[in-house]
Amino acid sequence: MQLSELVQFHSATEVSYCGVAAVSKYPSDVNAAFRAGLGAEFPFLSDGDLSLTERIGIRETTDKAHGPLPVPFTFALLPDLSIHRIFNGWYFVGRPTPEELRQTVREMMSRVHGDFDFRGE
Repeated sequence: MQLSELVQFHSATEVSYCGVAAVSKYPSDVNAAFRAGLGAEFPFLSDGDLSLTERIGIRETTDKAHGPLPVPFTFALLPDLSIHRIFNGWYFVGRPTPEELRQTVREMMSRVHGDFDFRGE
């Protein structure tokens, strides 16, 4: 469901030079099929060996039956790839809504383009 919302979000924000990318533990061919099924135009990247998951410390370690699993996070990155905001989506309520992402993009644009307040304040 979250990826479906991201497809809509991406098409609405693409004109503002915003980018979206998804990273999963699934192989590239599975990601490609899922991406095509969603009609997504942003990249789906594979972390099949969980090296990125380990490197940034988002591995779930308590579920011994299904693990290791990456915890679903959403990162809002500035143009220099520094982190502006992190959403921890382990529980559904921690995943950002399209409106929360829009507000986050607004904050980032105000930060990057200091000569204009995109927040509307």
